[in-house]
Amino acid sequence: MSVGTKAGQGSLVKRNVILAAALALMLGSRLVPVPEGLNQDSMQVLGIFLGSILMWMGISIDWPSIITMVALGLMPVFGFGEVFRSAFGADTFPFLVFTFMLTYPLGQTNFVRRCAIAFITNRVAVRGPWWFLGFLFAAVTFMGCFISPSVLFVAFLPFLEDIYRVLGLRKGSPVAEVMMLGVAFCTGISSGMTPIGHVWPTLAMGTLKSITGIELNQLQYMAMGVPTGLLCIALMLLMFRLFYRPGDIGAIDPAGALALRESLPRADRREKLTLAAVGITIFLWVAPSLTQNVFPGFYSLTKSWTTAMPPMVGCILLSVATVEGKPVMDFKEATSKGVLWASPIMCASTLALGSCLTSEKVGIIDWLSQKLGPMTASLPALALVAFFVGWTLLQTNFASNIVTTTVVSSIAIPIAFSMPAGSISVAAVAALIGMGAGFAFMTPPGMTAVNGVAAASGWTSARSMFLWGLFTALISFVVLTFLGYPLGSMMMG
Repeated sequence: MSVGTKAGQGSLVKRNVILAAALALMLGSRLVPVPEGLNQDSMQVLGIFLGSILMWMGISIDWPSIITMVALGLMPVFGFGEVFRSAFGADTFPFLVFTFMLTYPLGQTNFVRRCAIAFITNRVAVRGPWWFLGFLFAAVTFMGCFISPSVLFVAFLPFLEDIYRVLGLRKGSPVAEVMMLGVAFCTGISSGMTPIGHVWPTLAMGTLKSITGIELNQLQYMAMGVPTGLLCIALMLLMFRLFYRPGDIGAIDPAGALALRESLPRADRREKLTLAAVGITIFLWVAPSLTQNVFPGFYSLTKSWTTAMPPMVGCILLSVATVEGKPVMDFKEATSKGVLWASPIMCASTLALGSCLTSEKVGIIDWLSQKLGPMTASLPALALVAFFVGWTLLQTNFASNIVTTTVVSSIAIPIAFSMPAGSISVAAVAALIGMGAGFAFMTPPGMTAVNGVAAASGWTSARSMFLWGLFTALISFVVLTFLGYPLGSMMMG
């Protein structure tokens, strides 16, 4: 028997053991003794929650999520109708599907390269090496605010290789490593700065609405996420300058990047139409919030459209628009290659699970209020926030971003919601969890398509990513706790 066959069998055995344990938790939790204040339905919902986490962390986030929904639907207290309304009746699922579809054709254009060149070849960027690095990271951050991190990093990496070439940098260069680390870290940070095209902030916002009924709009989230993320990136750059101090940074001439302009083709009709559709989508997401006090009637109308409507409009525009007789967006290709189906499926199961966990029928929220209320009431709000932020940043570096968001938000939001009114901003806590889940800098499992690729590129190493990612995570912990939370409380209530 070959080594590969043995490894495959070992993996299959591990999967089956985890699956059996998860099913035992889901189905057998009704049989365990019930603590005072709970009931058998409460215990089974908690068993389904724990079993789901076990499968998500040990097997996968796609088909196990379907098991979660089936297990909840089989409970007589809920039924499949209620579970499906919680999972698919909200706007989170279609929002993710149509946003993935909309950003797919954007990745097929030269937009990433065009945008990056505009940032790093302006007059300020070529004044010196540190200015150049700052604008390089700014380019990644700007695009990362509305492009999926995996799509962005894969599209940006060949361009970064071109930068190394025109600047004469070789593998082993300290400043080249700083560039690779900074690009990877900025990709993660920017993925938490906005909910546009990003799963974890959207998932946290959806869980918040499912559990508490509180709804955050795009502008409220970004009013906290953007300044908080920008400060994290500014401090990251300062960290590289003060503590990494690449010895060869003075040898590079940023003006050499001007040569990259020559290789850039002019924007064609396909790229312009794609950017126009994405621009209209972002406008429809953000504009209504700006008109709340000026045109309240228009705000009420547009609020009813939900966050899923704008990307649907964008997809329609790209499907109708044609270039050389073909639609800008091939609908079949966008659904098969552009949509990461595991993410929306897991989001659906998480929304259903969150709704069931907080249902009055099972009484878990009341039980938490009775048991944790007296204890948490004596704690400063900032201490709880620091705990939840620290937990998020730690787990997301060793587990899936989506699993981290699901686990932490499913526990943190009910606890925060059960505290005395006005003592803590539940919305701000949820937003910080969604934001922090993207801050996976240290290990390849944290964000495989970014960290794993960067560590294997030869321009940096897994050791360097862990060390400097740890420092960046510590900086982010302080910023999220002491700036993000107060800012979020002010913007979100």
